[in-house]
Amino acid sequence: MRYHHFGDGRYVVRLDSGEEVVASLCAFAAERKVTAGWVWAIGSLDHVVLGFLDPKEKVYLKRTFDERLEVGMLSGNLGMEGDKPFAHLHATVSPRELLSYTGHCHEGKVGVVVEAFVTALPGRLERVHDEKHGFLRLFLPGEAPGQEERASAR
Repeated sequence: MRYHHFGDGRYVVRLDSGEEVVASLCAFAAERKVTAGWVWAIGSLDHVVLGFLDPKEKVYLKRTFDERLEVGMLSGNLGMEGDKPFAHLHATVSPRELLSYTGHCHEGKVGVVVEAFVTALPGRLERVHDEKHGFLRLFLPGEAPGQEERASAR
């Protein structure tokens, strides 16, 4: 992983062949102390696991792709799960046939390169397990777990 800081919390991050996307972005966030931010990326992958959150079973239905795929878009946010950086990413990928597959990106291994644009935000975004829905819910600064139901009633 290599990156350059352009100032004001704006970075370009390059991931090279064989690097793991989610782990590398979390390592970047830890190194640069990014506790809140946005990620946009393009590139290619040789392996990716995409998921769809089943609302009934509260588990991700996962599909693994082990082939060269173009990344049409990889986007998401950076936050914290306790004291660890957390990358919440979704990807749209395409094999040779130019079909599109999309979902939550659980893992991905870089094919040739992934070029990511990261905007760090001031403050901290927290992730806390939401038992009702089965995923790590995003909490905004000043919110506490349990407030989401009160907030949605407004």
